[in-house]
Amino acid sequence: MTKHIQRHHPTIVIEKPLSKKQEVVEQQLRQLYIQAKANGDTDEFHLEVLGACLNDEVVLEALITLIVVRNLSYNLVEWVEFHTLCQALNKACIGRILTSYSTVYIKTEDAWKKHKHTVRIKLQAAISHIHIALDIWTSPNRYLFLAICAYFTTYEQKKEKALLALKEVPGHSGEDQFSILLPVLQDYGIELKLGAIIADNTSPNNVLCRIIEKYIWDIYKKEWLADY
Repeated sequence: MTKHIQRHHPTIVIEKPLSKKQEVVEQQLRQLYIQAKANGDTDEFHLEVLGACLNDEVVLEALITLIVVRNLSYNLVEWVEFHTLCQALNKACIGRILTSYSTVYIKTEDAWKKHKHTVRIKLQAAISHIHIALDIWTSPNRYLFLAICAYFTTYEQKKEKALLALKEVPGHSGEDQFSILLPVLQDYGIELKLGAIIADNTSPNNVLCRIIEKYIWDIYKKEWLADY
């Protein structure tokens, strides 16, 4: 019935009922305003002004950044207290902030792909070689993860660094590290821009560099000296 009215009678406005979560938010807000001895009522004009101040893309980017950088749970957006805080800051944000953790997961993945593409472009346009630092981290449950960090100079002549990947690695050997490093270099398209490589263990690092030297010569017939 609602769809019929919206399609054939657009002049009729149907107000959406508040969700149970929003009802709790409204109750908490009223209580907060009472405690602060302030007027929590917001007329329609003020809501329109407050709504005009919101940029949905900026709000989403800020939310994803908060969750990722501070390592927060995706369930944050389902917390009543979180939405109470947001609406205390701007009442017009009702319905404009994500409320499902599964949607946050999708939006986070989309943001990661977007920023990864930006890093890829910067790396490929770098005026310097791409120097790589490798470090293996052991998780509390004894899994090994290889961190791959890049150091380079951009076309704007700024020195920058970026974490390219943090992937599980089968072992500490040079061969194991190469099996993880190569697909990452290929993904970013920087095999032939490779500069120095440094790791936290001399022996596996030497083995890794010799493997890379042989690979670049065999595939591209280009010198990359492991002992340079």
